[in-house]
Parts: sequence; C-alpha cells; structure tokens
Amino acid sequence: MFTRGLGRELGGKFLCLKRFKMTQKYHFIHERGDYPPLAVENVARNWSGHIKKTVGSGEAPLFFLYQKGQCLIYSYESKHQEIINYVFNKISKNKAYITKVKDIFDQRSRVIEKFIKELETSHFRSLSNQELIEIKNKYNNLYDQILPYGEPLPHFLKEKLHSVLKEYFIDQKKITEAEFELLITPNYQSFLSKENQELFKIFKKFSRFPDYLNNQLKRHYQKYKWILFDYSSIIVNLKYFQKRAGVFGKTPPEIADYAKLKRQKSRIIKKYKVDLKFQYYLDILDKLYYLMDKKKEILTHFHFAITPLYKEVGRRLGLSLEEVRWFLWSELKDVLENKPALTGKIAASREKFSVIKFYEGRADFLDFGKSQKIVKDIRADQQALVNKLKGTPASAGKVRGTVCYLKSAKENNKIKKGQILVVSNTTPDFMPALKKAAAIVTNEGGLTCHAAIVSRELKIPSIVGTKIATQVFKDGDLVEVDANLGIIKKI
Repeated sequence: MFTRGLGRELGGKFLCLKRFKMTQKYHFIHERGDYPPLAVENVARNWSGHIKKTVGSGEAPLFFLYQKGQCLIYSYESKHQEIINYVFNKISKNKAYITKVKDIFDQRSRVIEKFIKELETSHFRSLSNQELIEIKNKYNNLYDQILPYGEPLPHFLKEKLHSVLKEYFIDQKKITEAEFELLITPNYQSFLSKENQELFKIFKKFSRFPDYLNNQLKRHYQKYKWILFDYSSIIVNLKYFQKRAGVFGKTPPEIADYAKLKRQKSRIIKKYKVDLKFQYYLDILDKLYYLMDKKKEILTHFHFAITPLYKEVGRRLGLSLEEVRWFLWSELKDVLENKPALTGKIAASREKFSVIKFYEGRADFLDFGKSQKIVKDIRADQQALVNKLKGTPASAGKVRGTVCYLKSAKENNKIKKGQILVVSNTTPDFMPALKKAAAIVTNEGGLTCHAAIVSRELKIPSIVGTKIATQVFKDGDLVEVDANLGIIKKI
C-alpha cells in the first residue's frame, strides 16, 4: 500500500486541499488501464493549467486515482460545465476563433513532426544525463505548445454541438436520422483510415509478387509501427501488417468517397433550407473532428518516439521501463542530477494504490491520508449512481446479456461471445473483442466515434456517450441494452 511517508521520502510537496470543498460532486472524466503517470502527466498538466489558453480555464483540480494499475480520472462537475458554456459562447460570438486555433495547431504539428525525426535517429545511450534532460525538456515544451490547441475544444464542444444540431435538425427541421448522420459525418479522412488505404494499395499492387510485397510491408511497418501505441499501450510488429494485408484478399476495405459525401451534405442543406448559423456549426464540428484526429496522430507518434529515452533513463537508474513509468519526470530528473535514488518498490506501491493531484500545471502524489479522503468522497458520489443509464443510440437493436468490462485492449481475450462489452471507449486494437460482443456500451463518443462505426458494420446494438457506464456496471451484471431508446439497465 502507498506509504504515509512516501511524499517526504521523495522530496515531494503536497498541495493544500482546504481551498476546495471535498463534498463537492466529482465529475468522472475517463478510465484506462494503460495510463501510468510518466506517460500521461503532460496531458494532465495541460488540462489542469495550460488549456486556459483556448478554453478560458483549466479543468482543475484533476485527480488521477490508481488502483491495481487502473487509472480513474475525476474533476469537479461545476468546473466542467462552466468550461463548456464558456467555449460554446466563444465560438458563437467569434466565427474566426476555431480557424485560428486550427492554424496554430497545424503550425506546431509541423514542428513536432520534425522533432520526432530527431528522436527516432537519436542514440540515447551515448548521451550524458544533462543531454537527456534537455531533450525531455524540449519534448515537454512542445507538448505544452500543441495540446491546448488540439484536445480541449473537441472535448468540450463536440457533445454540446451535437445536442444543438440534433435539436435543430431532428426536432425542428424533421430530417431523418439517416440524413442527420450524413450531416455530422466528418469530411476528413482519419489517419487510421489513411493507413488502412495505403496498406490496401500495397497489397493490391504487389499481392502476386510475394518478395516485393514483403519488402513494401517492411517499409509500411517502419512508417506506422507507432500506430496503436497511444500513451504506453500496444507495440505492433511486422506480422500485424502482414496479417491485415492477407485479409484484403478475402475482404477488400471500404473506401470512403468524400466528394460524394460533400455532395450529399449540400443536397440536404439545400433541401431543408438550413439556417446559416447551423451551417456554421456543422463546419465547426468538422474542424473539431480534424483537430481530434490529427492530435491523436501527432501525439501517439510523439509518445512512441520518446519511449526509448524513458527506457535509457530506467537503465541508468536500475529500473525497468514499466517501473520508470510510475514516476513523474520531476522525480526522475532529480535522480539524474544526483538526488536520492528511486526504487521499484515505490513504483509497485504506486501501481497498487496512489492518487496524483494536478493543479495549475503542477503534479503531486498525495500522501496516504489525503488519498484515502479522495477515495471516500468519490465513493460517496458513486452511491448515488442509478442502475439505469442513458446514452446516444449509435446502432439500433435490443439485446440482453452479461456485462464484460475491459480496462484496455490487452484484456480482449476476457470477453466471451454474446456478452455485452462495457468500455470507456474503443480503438482499432479492440476489434477482436468487438467481434464477440452482442452489444457495445461506452462512456465516451458520439455517432461517428470508432465504437459507433464498428457496431453499425457488425450490425450489433450500441450505445455511446453514457459517461459513467464503467462505473455503474460490473462484470457479470445481467443487463438489457435498448439501443433504440439509448437505455441500458440492470435486470
């Protein structure tokens, strides 16, 4: 268990919590099984401070609760809604705002892409401790420059915009659900779709020439070996791409026709004489999808490229890569500068139970007493949770079954055919589990998220955007998923 004196042992300074009423309702944000502190502290620091550059305020304080390696993230409900209202008011009054944010994001993306190439050709083992620190400091600075422009706006605006657009188009204009789904489908091709299309072209061109095909797949692997890494998750190998290419012989991928999609949208807008304000909102939604996907692409590659530096730091400190990830960079930096050593025992205790507080861009592990207080307050909130949830119906249908909750794609083998998959969100690495599920229920997402798209392809019911499904339902619960109404309930 997390020891009471650990903060003093590491030289940490704990922030005072008296400023905030701990009885205030917590807002559950996210849950993951592959969110160790070193991998996500840049994101959390930005969310607790730097995002005020684009959304007026930080989501502060943030609490990262770790239990047996699983990370649950909370903030205060009032702050979350306050930011949503601020941002929606901002884009409603200033029509150039999103375009300006996108332009800044694109410019900074190019700088990071250049730095990624430097990281990929670096020989970290030959560098001094100070040189490693300087590289990591540059990484942190670039991260702080781009994240406020790529992540918070889609997070806070997407759901609000979706609600406003649905009320206008479905309730007022009486357009069909199919027409509405077309209108909110992104005109932008995601990086995962681009990679899939590139892989298919390689297969189509070289499938009859095995040696040439294998050489091209090796090049493709070198270009995209980071694609499923996320923060610290899955590292793919050449066989991953070879296997996917082999499937194309039986099932060619569906290639989206974006020119056709644009024409279809134009016809719907003309047919229903859509107000200019709502055409503007549709355009904003499209830009948000772009920011969301491009941010995912850039930062996934960035996380992958910095990992060899973490591994080298661990080697010098006598820690494995997995152990290194349970420390903050400030702690690792101190040891590299000849401060007291860190141990694998501390890493193990943090993985078992710990709480980090992020406030105004600063991160601190809380001591045992304060950590227990946070857990107690969160549990008090959870007792008020109901046994029935409502979300966004993404693929129609009604089914009953037992819940299988997956913390990450590493648990794909856990689900049995016909179970109800409950998950925070899905990414392509969840596909083996998705194919076994009788229905999908997620905390996050909208009609165009990965889970929504895949469920329609698999023709199974799905409900997305429930916010707290992983908190309400547990493994083995017998539930009914009514994806016609968007309701999940225990039975």
